[in-house]
Amino acid sequence: MNDDPSVIALHADRSVEDGPDIAPPLHLTTTYDHTEQSDLVYARKHHRTRDRLEAVLGALEGGEAACYPSGMAAIAAVLRHFRPRRVTLPGEDLYPGTREFLEAGAAAGEWELGPGGDVVFVETPSNPRCIVTDVAVAAEEAHARGARLVVDATFATPVLLRPLDLGADVVVHSTTKFIAGHSDALGGVAATGDGDVAAALRAARSRDGAVPGVLETWLTLRGVRTLPLRVERQSASATAIAARLSRHPAVTRVWHPSLPGHPGSEAAARQMRAPGGMLSFEMATEADALAVAGRLRLFRRATSLGAVESLVEHRRRADPRVPAGLLRVSVGLESPDALIDDLERALAG
Repeated sequence: MNDDPSVIALHADRSVEDGPDIAPPLHLTTTYDHTEQSDLVYARKHHRTRDRLEAVLGALEGGEAACYPSGMAAIAAVLRHFRPRRVTLPGEDLYPGTREFLEAGAAAGEWELGPGGDVVFVETPSNPRCIVTDVAVAAEEAHARGARLVVDATFATPVLLRPLDLGADVVVHSTTKFIAGHSDALGGVAATGDGDVAAALRAARSRDGAVPGVLETWLTLRGVRTLPLRVERQSASATAIAARLSRHPAVTRVWHPSLPGHPGSEAAARQMRAPGGMLSFEMATEADALAVAGRLRLFRRATSLGAVESLVEHRRRADPRVPAGLLRVSVGLESPDALIDDLERALAG
């Protein structure tokens, strides 16, 4: 298989026998006729549409994939597979849902949180400030003491960053975001280069029943076909927007890996194909940030990210740890000039 993401996204599932249709069929069945010779028994265990999506996402990551009904379900499955004594969170930023899950597990005695963990969990670029971790260095440090490295690369997508190639043990994504890409399909995925780990994750998923819905799986498969094109456009637009915002007198700070001096910008240049379609910028006060968000016309005010439409969120509402004046921006497919004009008009008041 060609290693070009645009080829992988369109053709990596051709080995899944699923009829002559060019467009992947949507299989709604939950069970199968046993009179025919087939490995299909029950949809919780086997499903052709899920097989297709896992073939594509595994190939994009350079490993094997297991899909889940949400990104958090994928993270939970990976952590419970490794059963760590302690989980290390080296980054400054972390998706609040992940932090809540890990803190709840620590409170329940499932693991501890702190340095020196046997599982290291890294988010890169991070949410919401797009801080970049050098995955190769993190993997080397973790493996030197026998720990596993799990990377949440939702902001990057496998088009821009392949953590498994850099030594990570597992990479996870919320496929709800860039991978599905249309704000209409909840899902998650875990990918690994270790076939035994992948098989164990899929077996546990079948036992636990943590399988994604058929329609969501099909929508995600349809969305991933255009992922390389969408991410290329979104990253280029985000880079142009970040450059413009960094020169605006009313903006106190811009967070995007394309900017000189951004935390991890050198690592981003080494390990990412492009800086990505997410950015954040800060205003002097929370009131200023809310006012700007309220004046935007093209950017919809909503959480989530990575879809075709541009979104802006006053992130303090979801995460009390971030600066009060920070606005997180998910850049969509609108023209960058139109988005810049919208931002400049909102900043001008």
